[in-house]
Amino acid sequence: MKLTVPAFVAALVLVPLVFAAQEEDVVGRFAELAKAGDTAATVELWKKHPDATLGTIDEYLEGSLATIEQAAQEKKAVDPKQIEDMHATAIFGALAADQAFGTTIFADYASAFAGFDGAEQKAFRRGQGAHGEARKALKAKKFDEALKRATECRDLAQPLGDWWGTAMGLGAMGAAYEGLGKQADALNCHAQAAQIYHDLRLVGNEYQETAAVAKLCAELGRKPRAKVAATRALELAKQLGDADGAKVLEALVAKLGAK
Repeated sequence: MKLTVPAFVAALVLVPLVFAAQEEDVVGRFAELAKAGDTAATVELWKKHPDATLGTIDEYLEGSLATIEQAAQEKKAVDPKQIEDMHATAIFGALAADQAFGTTIFADYASAFAGFDGAEQKAFRRGQGAHGEARKALKAKKFDEALKRATECRDLAQPLGDWWGTAMGLGAMGAAYEGLGKQADALNCHAQAAQIYHDLRLVGNEYQETAAVAKLCAELGRKPRAKVAATRALELAKQLGDADGAKVLEALVAKLGAK
């Protein structure tokens, strides 16, 4: 039997994406620790700032690609040692992140990126572009087009080992399926995105996707899963300081707990 939760569902759609403020220059501190080769201190830095971990590591990955692209645009030679050093720094940070969080996804992402050839670099950029196009289509409520572009993003990112891009594509696919009224398909995509974002410690994104899982499970009458997802989303709402979202989720958890 489906659970009727229209008021809660409507409110959950409005749950915002929230990012925690950083009180420390994480990028600068990581640069110092990486130069010193201090793995233990890097592990502690990531534990203190989990939601800044991937973005900090990605400074060196995206930075290396931007350096290559700029050199090509200016028809200049790339210093291979500079690129190698940036990749090595990223992998150092990623290995420390996996140690900090008990995962393997950071090093897989960083090492995959470091190994991109020219065609894969272009595919990576195309995936990013496809995600941007998907977002524009979602805003315009062109859900068929949004699904095509979001699926393209996912399909380009996944074979590259681009876990971040894969999650972005999945999240946009979920939103497009919601717009098309395909709740079960939307749930599948949002749930996968939530798990990847959790592993990547992108707390704000995990929150958004988990709230979507809770909403969709409630709509589909999948009460046990809805309650678990809503409880997790509530935990994240409190962690991120989203008081309004927490109220909505508390009410949903209570509704789901009622006999």
